[in-house]
Amino acid sequence: MEDKYLILVNKTHACPENDFQIVKVNSQYKDNVYLEKQTALAFDKLKAFIKSQGYDIEVESGYRSKEYQAKVFEEIEAEKGLEHTLRFVARPGYSEHQTGLAVDFCLKENNRFYIDFEMQDHPVLKLVADNACQFGFIIRYPQGKENITGYGYEPWHLRYVGNFAQEIKNQNITLEEYLEKE
Repeated sequence: MEDKYLILVNKTHACPENDFQIVKVNSQYKDNVYLEKQTALAFDKLKAFIKSQGYDIEVESGYRSKEYQAKVFEEIEAEKGLEHTLRFVARPGYSEHQTGLAVDFCLKENNRFYIDFEMQDHPVLKLVADNACQFGFIIRYPQGKENITGYGYEPWHLRYVGNFAQEIKNQNITLEEYLEKE
């Protein structure tokens, strides 16, 4: 596993140029969803594991172009205001979604999809949080670490870091803290 999956993208670190292979993924939630190739393979394995535990998760959002991120930012700002948007949505050029390594997942239950805060307190969030590291993912914006990540708690936002995920989870640290140690 290469360190290329340890790139830092946040409010102060812009998305770097990369050579990640972006591939189309199958999502029951929506069409034309893309992820970085290894991230897509790992998410399929995580999804199968979660299915074996009785829940269905899908990719709600994956790769986003800078232009699409600008659209998302503007829409959320218009709907919820600038303060909320800055707390939960990256500015264009500063979004992990532009790498293809970030996955926002949703839950399919009773023929309905639940996204973001609609899943609040659902047991699937703990199940994913407890097991995502086995598949190379971390919860990118963990609870209580907002002052480090710059973003509010988002248990549905996964970040693929490959073999580094278990160590990051075991130390209960953020990607920022892990990279600071290296």
